[in-house]
Amino acid sequence: MDRKLLTRILLVILGVLATVGIVPAWLGLASNVVLDELDKVPVSEKTFDYYSAEVVRVIDGDTIEVKMLEPPEALEVLRLIGVDTPETVHPRMPVQFFGPEATEFTKSQCIGNVVRLHLQKKGPRRGSYGRLLVYVLLPGGSILNEEIIKTGHGYSYTKYPHEFTDKYNALEVEARVLKRGLWATVKFEDLPPWLRESRPGVLDK
Repeated sequence: MDRKLLTRILLVILGVLATVGIVPAWLGLASNVVLDELDKVPVSEKTFDYYSAEVVRVIDGDTIEVKMLEPPEALEVLRLIGVDTPETVHPRMPVQFFGPEATEFTKSQCIGNVVRLHLQKKGPRRGSYGRLLVYVLLPGGSILNEEIIKTGHGYSYTKYPHEFTDKYNALEVEARVLKRGLWATVKFEDLPPWLRESRPGVLDK
C-alpha cells in the first residue's frame, strides 16, 4: 500500500479514537504515531510536503499554532527550525528588545493562511516543550523561517544546528550588514543570552 495513503488511513483511525476518548489527542499521540510511520519512508519523502495546515494563532515570533488540514485535523503548536526571535511570552523572561515587532511580523506573514509543513530530515521531530519542529512554506513560495532572519526580525539559531545552518547564518550576516529590522539599533545587552555567550563579537564591525 502507498505510504502516504497508509498514513492518511492511520490518521483517520486515530481521529476516531481520539473523538471517543481512547486516544488523548491533547497529548499529541496522533501526530507522534504519524511520525513513527514516516520514519519508515525514504528520506527524500520525509518532508510533510503533502501536509497542509491553517495558521490559527501566532504565539510569538518563532512559535505558531496550526490546524492540520488532514485527518484528524488536530491543532499543533509548531516551533520554527533554525530561527530564534526575541521573547514576548516566556514565563521567566521579560519582553525582549524587538519582541513585539517580531511577533507582528510573523502574524503578517502567516496568520489565517494555509501553509505547508516540512520536517527536518535528521534530528528530533519535537522540541523540549513537545512542539513539532518545522520549516513553514508560505503560499507565495518563501520559507517563513528564512524570512524572519532575512528581514532582521530574528536570529539564526545556532544553539541547535540543522541542515540549513550555514544558509541561515549567511542570511543573518546580510541582515546585520544592511541593518535590517532589529539590527538597526540593537545593543549587545539586548541580545538573547545564548547569542551573547556563543558569539560575543556578533556586533563587531
